[in-house]
Amino acid sequence: GKGEKVINHVVLLKVKPGTSGRQLQDLETGVQSLTAIPGVIDVTVGPTFVERWMQDRRHGVTHALTVRLESKKALKLYQDHELHVQVGKDLIAPLLSEPPIAVDYVSSVSLGSSP
Repeated sequence: GKGEKVINHVVLLKVKPGTSGRQLQDLETGVQSLTAIPGVIDVTVGPTFVERWMQDRRHGVTHALTVRLESKKALKLYQDHELHVQVGKDLIAPLLSEPPIAVDYVSSVSLGSSP
């Protein structure tokens, strides 16, 4: 309803050069599978991009993912869940040139008006 709060878990990844398209597809599929974890509202993942009219402010970040969760309790369950641990260990960590950057924040749900 109105005024409800959600937890936003945002992860920025720096994938090693030379990573195969297959490995990247497996990463995306693995991240999308995290919606199976109770308390997860939705998950988005994809490669970062820059258009000609944009300044490149990525600092080497090649991929980003966002997980929205129902509560801080749900975030704790998510972090400890075997699926999350397995996806991180098997599909994400091996592809990274450095540890991921992750932030969590609470926000209200604000929907724009779709055309």
